[in-house]
Amino acid sequence: MLNAYERQLILFYLCNAAARFHHASPEARELADWVFENYDLLALEVEDKKLGECRASRYDGKEMSAREWQRLWKTLENEYSAACEEAQEDSTARRLQQLGREMDLAPEDIAVLEIMLRSHRQPVIESLIDSAFECGRRHYRRRFFNVTSYLLPYVLGVPASSFHARFAADAPLVKSGILSVDDDGDIRAVNRLLRLISVLEDSDLDVCRLLLDAATSGELEWSDFDHVTEDRDHIEKLVKGALSTGTPGVNILVYGPPGTGKTEFCKTLAARLGTNLYSVGEEDERGRDPDRRERLQELRLAQRLLAPSRGSILLFDEMEDILSDPSSGWMPFSPNGFSYLRSSGSKVFLNRILECTPVPTLWTSNAAREICQTVLRRMTFTLELCKPPCRVRERIWGRELARHNIKATEEDTRSLAKEFDVTPGVASSAIAGGSLCGGDLAAVRLGVRSLSRVISGEKPPANQGPPERFDLALVRADIDPVGFAGRIVKSGGKHFSLCLQGPPGTGKSAFVRYLAERLGLQVTQKRASDLMSMWVGQTEQRIAAAFAEARAEGSILVFDEADSLLADRQGAVHSWEVSQVNEMLTWMESHPLPFACTTNFGENLDPATLRRFTFKIALDYLTPDQSQAAFRTYFSLEAPPEIGNLTTLTPGDFAVARRKAEILGHLQDAKALAELLRAECEAKPNHSRKMGF
Repeated sequence: MLNAYERQLILFYLCNAAARFHHASPEARELADWVFENYDLLALEVEDKKLGECRASRYDGKEMSAREWQRLWKTLENEYSAACEEAQEDSTARRLQQLGREMDLAPEDIAVLEIMLRSHRQPVIESLIDSAFECGRRHYRRRFFNVTSYLLPYVLGVPASSFHARFAADAPLVKSGILSVDDDGDIRAVNRLLRLISVLEDSDLDVCRLLLDAATSGELEWSDFDHVTEDRDHIEKLVKGALSTGTPGVNILVYGPPGTGKTEFCKTLAARLGTNLYSVGEEDERGRDPDRRERLQELRLAQRLLAPSRGSILLFDEMEDILSDPSSGWMPFSPNGFSYLRSSGSKVFLNRILECTPVPTLWTSNAAREICQTVLRRMTFTLELCKPPCRVRERIWGRELARHNIKATEEDTRSLAKEFDVTPGVASSAIAGGSLCGGDLAAVRLGVRSLSRVISGEKPPANQGPPERFDLALVRADIDPVGFAGRIVKSGGKHFSLCLQGPPGTGKSAFVRYLAERLGLQVTQKRASDLMSMWVGQTEQRIAAAFAEARAEGSILVFDEADSLLADRQGAVHSWEVSQVNEMLTWMESHPLPFACTTNFGENLDPATLRRFTFKIALDYLTPDQSQAAFRTYFSLEAPPEIGNLTTLTPGDFAVARRKAEILGHLQDAKALAELLRAECEAKPNHSRKMGF
C-alpha cells in the first residue's frame, strides 16, 4: 500500500523519465504500459477521454503517437503537482534528511539513497524499476543501479555529470561507507541503511541510534583486570585524552586467546569513562553474519556518524576478519578506495582508515600474529590479555555464582579458581549450565571440564599445593632440603631459579610447591604436554604466555617435564626444536620472579640451560631410614624390617600404595602394605640412577 509521500515520489520519477524518453522508444512503451497497469494503484483521476483510448490501444498492442505520449506526460505532471501540495514527508524521508545533515550530503546524494531504499522495501517502486526501467538492461545490458546506467540519472532528474560525481572515491557517499561500488560498477548500500525504512513510522529514534549498535553492558569489573594494571590504566588515560581533544587516529588493539575478556574489557573501559560504546559489523539487517566488505563499510559509516560527538568509542571485534597478512592469499581493499573484495590490492586505503579515524577505536583479535605489520604499526597501544591470575579468577567465579543464584562458600570459589585455570568465558558458560541443572557445584565442575577438553584439550589440572602428607624430611637431595628451604624463606624469596632432577615420585614438584607455600606465593604450573603444539611457532607462543601469566599473577612458575622443552640442541632435527629452546632460554634470563623446572632426565637437558639456573638440585630414592619414616607418615604403622631392603622407594610410591590399600582394605596390615611397596619397586626399570647432574 502506498502512502501519500510514496505516491508523490513515484509520480516524480515518472515525470522525470517521461521528459527524457522519445514516444517511440522501448523505454517510453515500457513506462506507459506500467502506468496503465497501475492506473488504479496510482489513483490517477483524469477525465481525458483520449488518454483512456490510448490506454485501451496499448492493451491491444498498438504503438503510441507523439500526441498520446505528450498527453500521458502532461497527466503525470498535473498529478505530481497536486500531490506535492497534499503529501507530507514520511518518517523515512525525514530520517534521510537528518542523515544528510549529519553527514553533509547533497540533495542528489539523498535522492540516490532514497530510490535504493524505497525499491528494496516498497513493492510498487520495485515493480516500477523491474518493469519500466529495467528495459535498458535487456536492450543495453546495463543494470539500473549501476554507475554506467543512463536511466537512473533520468529518473532522478539529475544531470549525468552530477550523477557520476556521486560515486567518486572521495565523494561523501562512498567515502563515508554508505555506498560502495563493485568491479562491475554496481552500486551497493550498506545493509544497515535499511533500518531507516524498516523501523516503525512513529519511532522517534534519531539516525545515529538507528544505524549504530550500542554494545551491551559488560559483566566484568575494572578490578577484574588488575593483572594488567599498568596497561589498563594507560589505555584509560589515552582514550580519555583522545575524547577530550578530538585527536584522530587513536586505535587500541586488545588481543589474546578466546574467552580471556577482550570484549568485556572494552565494555568495562567505556563504562568507566562514562561514554557510549558502539559495536561495528556484528550482524546485518537480517541478523546474519556480515561479510568483510559490509563490516568495513559499517566501520566507515560509524566513524562518520560519530565524528562530531566526541563522546563515543567504537568496538571492532575479531579484526582478523578484515585485517590479515597479505601472505594469507587475499586482501580486502582495492587501490581506488572502493570497499570490495579482491585477490590483491593496496593497503593504503586501510592505513588511511586507521590513521584518520575521528573516533577512538578498540580492536580485538584472537590472533594478533596474523595481522600484517603495516596495520600493527598504526596501533596507538596494544594490550595482551591472557588467562587471569587465581585471585582474579576467584573474584569472577564468586560473582558469577552469585549472579546465577548458585550457593557457594568462599572456600568453594577459592577451590574452583585454583582447580580450573580457565578463562572468564569458560567459567561463565559452565556456571550458566550448572544453574540449569539446579545450581549444583558438581554440575559446574563437570561443565567446565567438558568445555576445557573441547576448547584446548586440557588435561586434569596440576596440583597447586604440596601433597597432604608432604614431609620435607622425606626428600632426599644432594643439599639439605630443610636448611635450603629455610634460607630461601629468610631471604624473602627474591628472584631465583631452580632445576630439580631425579626419578619420578621423589618430590620435585611437591618441593617447589612447598617453597611457594612458605613464601606465600601461588604456583603457576605448566607441563610440557600443555605447551607443546603441532603448529610451528605455537609452542613458543605458549611458553611466552606462561611467563606472562606468572608475571601477572606474581607466582612461582613451574615447568614439569622440562627436558621436553630444554632438550639438547645438538640432537635437534628440525629448526623449531632449536627455536623452542631459544625461546625458553630468553625468557629464563629476563623473568623477574622465581621459577623452577623439574625433569626425570636431567642428562637430556641442553648444557646451556644449566647455567641459567641459580640452584640445581638432584633428588634420589629414599634411604632406609627415610623409608621407615615414610611408612609411619603414610600408614601410621611401624615399618616391617623388609622395607629396608627396598632401595628404589619414593614418597610417590607410598602415596600409590596407600590408595591401593584403601581400596583393598589393607591399611592396618603392615605386611600387605610392604608387599604393595615391593610391587611398586619391581615395576620400575631395572637400573640404578646416579645422583646429581
